[in-house]
Amino acid sequence: MEKDSLKQKVEEALVQSSQKKFTQSVEMIFNFKGLNMEQPENKLNLSITLPKGRGKDVEIGVFADGDMMLQAKKLSKHVLSKAEFESYAKSKRRMRVYASSCYGFIAQAELMANVGKSWGATLAPRGKMPMPVPGNAELEPVIKRVKNSIRIKSKKLPTVQAPIGTAGMSADDLADNGMAVYDNIVKKIAKEGISSVYVKTTMGKPVRIE
Repeated sequence: MEKDSLKQKVEEALVQSSQKKFTQSVEMIFNFKGLNMEQPENKLNLSITLPKGRGKDVEIGVFADGDMMLQAKKLSKHVLSKAEFESYAKSKRRMRVYASSCYGFIAQAELMANVGKSWGATLAPRGKMPMPVPGNAELEPVIKRVKNSIRIKSKKLPTVQAPIGTAGMSADDLADNGMAVYDNIVKKIAKEGISSVYVKTTMGKPVRIE
C-alpha cells in the first residue's frame, strides 16, 4: 500500500460522507483470507501509536504516589494514590465507573503489583491494564503517547477495524496514521493473507483501498 493511494481513498470517504452534527471517526477495515484467527500465529493484539494523533482528546487515568502523583495531577483529572485505588477496590461498581471514564491508564512501576492485584479483574478484560512508568519519569510525553495509541485485537472473525482519526483531520494526516496501522498489521500477517482493505467514516459508506 502506498500513502498517496491511501490518501486519495481517504479523501473519497470524507467527501462522500454526509455532514453530521458530530465529528465522525475515520477507520480502516481489514479483511483476511485463508487464516484461522484462533491460531496463535494469526492473532492480532497490537498497540499502535498514531503519528498524527487521534484527532480528539481522551482521558488517561494514573495510579501514583509521591512526586509522580503531584506531576500527574497537573496533566490528568483521573489520578488515584495507592490508598485511594485500594479504597476504590472495595466497590466493583465504583471501579467500573472509573475504568469506563478513561481511555487508558498508566501506573507508577512500584505500584504495578498492587494495581494488578486489586484492579486486574476490572481493567484486564477491557484491555486497559496500565502501562508501568518509572516514578522519576517525565509524564507529559508518556501521557501523550498513550492518548495517541490505539489497540487492535482480533477475535474469531477474519476482520479487524482500526480507528485512524476523525473527519476533522486532513486527509494527509489520516493517511499517515493509516500507513502506521497498515505497516504494523503486515508485520504480523503477510500481505497475501489480506483480502481487502477499506476506509470509512462513522456514518459513511466504505471505500475500498485495495
